[in-house]
Amino acid sequence: MALSLFDRIADLFARTAPFDTLSEEDRAALLQKMTLEMYAPGEVILQQGEDVHRALYVVEDGLVRLADAATGRTMDMVGPGSPFGSYGLVQGGALPYEATAVEQTSCALVAADTFTALLKRNEAFRAHFDEDIKRYVRALDESVDASGAFLLFDTAIGKMLRAEAPTVEASATVREAAAEMAASESDAVVVVQDGVPVGVVTEGDLVERIVATGGDTATPVMQLVQRPPIALRSDERLFDAMRTMMQHRIRRIVVTDGETDALVGLLTSDDVSHFRGLDPVATTERLERAHSVGELAALRADANRRLYRLYNQGVHSEDLLDVVTEVDDQLKQRVLCLVEAEVREEAGADAPPEGGWAWLVFGPAGRRESALKAWQDNGIVYTMPPDGRDPSAFYARLGERAVAALRECGYEEPEAGVTAAHEAFRQPVGAWGGAYDAWTAATDAEATGRAAILFDLRSLYGADDAAEHLRTHVAERLASDAGRLPAVLARDAVRIPLPLTTFGRFEVDDMDGVAGFDIRERGLQPVVRMARAMALDVGYVESAGTLDRLRYVAGTDHPLADHSRALVPAFKTLADLHLRTQMQAAENGAAPSDRIDPDALHRSQQNLLKETFKAVGKAQDATRKHYKL
Repeated sequence: MALSLFDRIADLFARTAPFDTLSEEDRAALLQKMTLEMYAPGEVILQQGEDVHRALYVVEDGLVRLADAATGRTMDMVGPGSPFGSYGLVQGGALPYEATAVEQTSCALVAADTFTALLKRNEAFRAHFDEDIKRYVRALDESVDASGAFLLFDTAIGKMLRAEAPTVEASATVREAAAEMAASESDAVVVVQDGVPVGVVTEGDLVERIVATGGDTATPVMQLVQRPPIALRSDERLFDAMRTMMQHRIRRIVVTDGETDALVGLLTSDDVSHFRGLDPVATTERLERAHSVGELAALRADANRRLYRLYNQGVHSEDLLDVVTEVDDQLKQRVLCLVEAEVREEAGADAPPEGGWAWLVFGPAGRRESALKAWQDNGIVYTMPPDGRDPSAFYARLGERAVAALRECGYEEPEAGVTAAHEAFRQPVGAWGGAYDAWTAATDAEATGRAAILFDLRSLYGADDAAEHLRTHVAERLASDAGRLPAVLARDAVRIPLPLTTFGRFEVDDMDGVAGFDIRERGLQPVVRMARAMALDVGYVESAGTLDRLRYVAGTDHPLADHSRALVPAFKTLADLHLRTQMQAAENGAAPSDRIDPDALHRSQQNLLKETFKAVGKAQDATRKHYKL
C-alpha cells in the first residue's frame, strides 16, 4: 500500500541526517508543526538578500538549485532529504543565495522557532548545521561542481543499476553459472540462497580455478565462493559505493534491500564510470596494473590533479582524507610489490622466506591523514628465519630500494630521517621493542620524537603478524608507563606557536618572496599532538586517527574533554584548507605546499580560520594547565 505524504516525510526524517539524531518525540512534534509547499520548475523559493527567515526547507521530492543570483554561479544542488535555508536561520542577516526549483518540487517547512528550539537542546543537530555553514564558508571562493555534488551524495545506488543482476542458486554447478553468464552477457553472477546473496562468482574465477586447472564443470558453484559478498543497501550513496570499491579493491558491489537483505542488483565499477567518468576507483585499478615505478610516479601526479574534482563536488574533509589516504596506500603497496619482487629475484636462494616482514608507516600515513605533499615516515619490521640465517642484508637492500622508489614517486624524506633506508628503522621485532623501550625511557627531544612516531604506527604491506607483535609491545609499555608520556607529548603540542598575534592578526613570514605560514606545522600539528597526549591519558589505543582520538576523549570525563570536542571542527577546518590548497596547486601543475597565504582567502574564510586558531589556542592553554607545563 502506498504511503501517505505525511508517512513519507516521517520516513524521510527518520533516515536522514540530522533529523535522525532527534528523539522520536522530537521528530513527532516537528512533523505536527511542519507545513508542505509545492513549487513549479523555475519558481524561486527563496530570494537572495532576504533578511527575514521564516523556516528551514527540506526537499521531500524534486530538485533545488542554490546559486548566486548576480553571477549565476551554482553553489549547491539539493534533492530529497536535503535541507536548505539554514544559513539565514543560524547566521542571521541577508541570505547569500537564491533557491530555485529545477523540477516539480515539494518541500517540508520547519518553522524558524521550532528549528531554533531544536538547535538549543540537541547538540548533534546543531553541530550538523554549524559544520554545514563552515563548509559553505570554506568554499566561498570555489567554483562548485554542484551537479557533480548532487550526483555523488544525493544519488542512491539503487537508482544507478542498469540491469537486473544475473543469479544462480547456491545449489547450482559451475556449468550452470557459466551458462547464466553467457545468457546475460555478464562477467559475473550473484549466488543466492532463499533470495539473499551469499557470494559472487566471476568469469576470472571460472578461468583460474576450473578451466586452467582442468577442473570439473559439475563442481558446486559455492566452492568458488571465497567470502561473503561485500554489500551496500540500495539507499546508500554513490560516494559510499565508490569508497567501498577503493577500500576493498573490488569492481562489484552487491546491492541489497535495506530491510529484507534481498538482492536488488549488482553495481560495477563500469556503472560508476558510466555515471561519473574517471574517478579514484578507476585510478586504483590503474595502480594495480602498473608495471614500473616510473608509471606509478606519473599516476600519482595524475591522481593528485583529479582529487580536486572531488573537493569541488562537496566531499567533506574527513571523507576526503580517507580517499587521499586510500589512493596513497594503494600506490605505495604497488611500489613495494614491484620492489620486493625485484630484490627477491636478485637475491635468489639467499632471500629469506616470503611473509616474514611488514612495511610500517608512521606520521600522517599512520594516522590515515595523508596529504598530497607527503613525507615517507616508514620502517621495516621482520622476523628471524627459522634456519638461523641473518636476513639483515636483504632487508637493507629492500628498504633502501623502496625508499628510493617512493622518492621517485614524489614522497620526501623526513627531516628526522625516519625511513627504512636507515638501520634504526629496519629491525627484527625484538630490536624494535628494545629501541622503543629506550626511546620512552630517555628525556631528550630526539628520543621522545622517535617514541611518539610509534603511537601512529600502521602496517601497510607484508605480513601483519610481525607488525602486530610490535603493536602489542607498544600497548603493553604504554599500560605500564602511561603516567609520564602524555605530559611529555603534550609539552611538544603547546610549544608550537600558532600563526595568530595577541591582537588577532595573522602572523606570516616570507619564503621565496611569498608571505604566509605553514598550516601543517603551526595549525594541524598542535591538534594532532594534543589529541595523541589526551588519548594516551585515557588509554585509547584502538585508532591513531586524530578525529577518532578527539571524539573518544570528548566522550570521557577527562578534564580536557570539552576542549577535545571543540578541536574536532577545528581539525576539520584546518585539514580542509590544507588539502584544498595542495589540490589547487596540483590542479595548476605546481608542487603541493603546506604554506597558506591568508590574504588570498575570502574575508569570511579569514574569520573562520581566526576562530579556529583561537579554539586551538584555548586548548593549548588548558593543556599547559592540566599537565603543569
